[in-house]
Amino acid sequence: MSAVTKDSGKGLAGLHPLTWIAVIVLFVLRLPHLGGPLDDPHSWRQADTVGYSYAFARHGIDLLHPKVCWLGGHGTLIFEFPLPEAIAALFDRAFGLSPMWDRLVSLAFFVLSAFWFHRLVRAVADAVVAELALVVYLIAPLSMFFSRAANVDFAAQALVHGFLYHAIRSTRGGGARHAAGAALCGALAAMIKGPYLLPVLPPLGLAMLAAASLGSAALAALAVAVSFGAFTLWRAHVNTVNAHAPDWTWLPGYYKEVNPWWWYVGEAQLRLKPANWLKIALRLLREITTYAGALLLLAAPLWRGRDGARRPAAPVFVLAWLLGGLAYVSVFFPLNVRHDYYQIPFIAPLAFAIALGTAALLREERPLPVRLFATLGYAALLVLAFLAPRKLDYYRVDELREGAGAVLRQQVPPGDLLVVVDHSSEYTDPRLLHRADRYGWAVNAADIKPELLEHLAQAGARWLAYVSEPGDAKLAPPAWLAPQEVATQAVPAADGGSQPIAVVHLFRLHSAREALR
Repeated sequence: MSAVTKDSGKGLAGLHPLTWIAVIVLFVLRLPHLGGPLDDPHSWRQADTVGYSYAFARHGIDLLHPKVCWLGGHGTLIFEFPLPEAIAALFDRAFGLSPMWDRLVSLAFFVLSAFWFHRLVRAVADAVVAELALVVYLIAPLSMFFSRAANVDFAAQALVHGFLYHAIRSTRGGGARHAAGAALCGALAAMIKGPYLLPVLPPLGLAMLAAASLGSAALAALAVAVSFGAFTLWRAHVNTVNAHAPDWTWLPGYYKEVNPWWWYVGEAQLRLKPANWLKIALRLLREITTYAGALLLLAAPLWRGRDGARRPAAPVFVLAWLLGGLAYVSVFFPLNVRHDYYQIPFIAPLAFAIALGTAALLREERPLPVRLFATLGYAALLVLAFLAPRKLDYYRVDELREGAGAVLRQQVPPGDLLVVVDHSSEYTDPRLLHRADRYGWAVNAADIKPELLEHLAQAGARWLAYVSEPGDAKLAPPAWLAPQEVATQAVPAADGGSQPIAVVHLFRLHSAREALR
């Protein structure tokens, strides 16, 4: 039995009017969050993304050599293929630097991901399931926040959806056109965020087994091979470029191999702790399905095609997708435990499963109480998902670093390298440096010693900024730095309160040797 049905080709134009209303409303709800400063969760990663865009806007777009703000004067470091940042940089150059452009680019890719997801579900199941799944995909709390956040994840996810959709169409006789589309999307997805391709390989395997011909299966396999080849070549370039970073191993928290493999996969014992798996499972429940959706997806195996014949292809397809997601988590376990945005690849298959379960329970032959349960459950999902961002503490602004960054922009001349210390600064931390719009180093407060400052001064650092908080004696600058202090400025509360939220102490580092005496 075929793993997919023929796509009707109507796309979004054939949506039910109520679905169109939901799509428009959910899109409009994102618009108020396009402006303003970077927000949490994970403004750390967003600061790197916007930093890439700003560097491109100021110094020219070089996709092979992007810059971060926390690597001193060297700057050049690659994480992922910076296509979204390059697009945002075009707007930065035309209209002025702002994280809004990175947010708009992210939102545009999210819309593209939703379009391909809808087409994909319609090809595998039917129009009703596709519309139910689309709405869940749009309103899932994790997508509500990160679809407009300044990050690259939905750019990667959009290309993954395009890869899967076009690859499946190529197995159904779509020919070289769809195979080429799959290869292009897959190659770009692999370079932006290669791990996100792993969950879709099992469902693609099902489609290849049910291909119209051996040639059709071969075209899909070729798209997979092109994607894998692009990932291999890109990683070779990444390793070559990053290997030229200066040898700063004298920094206590710095490692020479930036973005290493062990950072992605971690140690085996991490996977043996049930608490880690529970943490990820609760995120899927609270930030994607909600409790109501979790009940509905249990009915996914009951789904039947509209012709009344039992067609297990769609539930099996979703199961394969989720098993691919489990393999993705198992391999890249540390990232999934640390960061909730690494669960973005689960939004689509879980939305698909919820839609299958809802559609199965809404069949006309179901008893009225069952259909009522499905209707109320789906409505409850929408309400819970709508309320969840506030409960999850999304959109919170790091007022301390925003205020301290504004102070440093005034006090530190552009082009001077800056060392920053705040209440939770870590090495490779871009949060305060980006807000200060300066390049330099982030250093943990416990490691500030005369010898370290001497090394940093020799590496080009000219300023040290200590951000202390009222009543926090642990973060007060050490007394031996007093002769180098040139400025002290309070950071006022954003709400206009009488008490400052922090104090910025600024020190000159040109005389670091004197601190050794």
